[in-house]
Amino acid sequence: MGWVTMYVRGKSGFQIEVLHNLKASGFKFLPGFANERGLALIWIQEKADLRAFKKAIGSKTIFKFRLRFFASVEEFIESKHNAEHPQDDNILDHTMLSMFKASAGDHPSTLS
Repeated sequence: MGWVTMYVRGKSGFQIEVLHNLKASGFKFLPGFANERGLALIWIQEKADLRAFKKAIGSKTIFKFRLRFFASVEEFIESKHNAEHPQDDNILDHTMLSMFKASAGDHPSTLS
């Protein structure tokens, strides 16, 4: 039997409630430790699926703490990077909007 790591991120204080719900549900898991605030490492059996894991935690807890689940460290780091640099998306949105406005100005339906 193998184990896979799930990276769980959420609002502060979620770890205690998540671990309590997992224990109460009977879901097989191993708790982990992370130095970073707002992050929990939880090992689940490799044959377990994400849906069963989330069901064991409970929808109220997931929404209460805005939990996000990652199956790999790469997914976690990418989401963290995207959260820290939202201006990159804003620049892209602004550029695309400018291009759209410029091309719409050439369209016959926009001429007065």
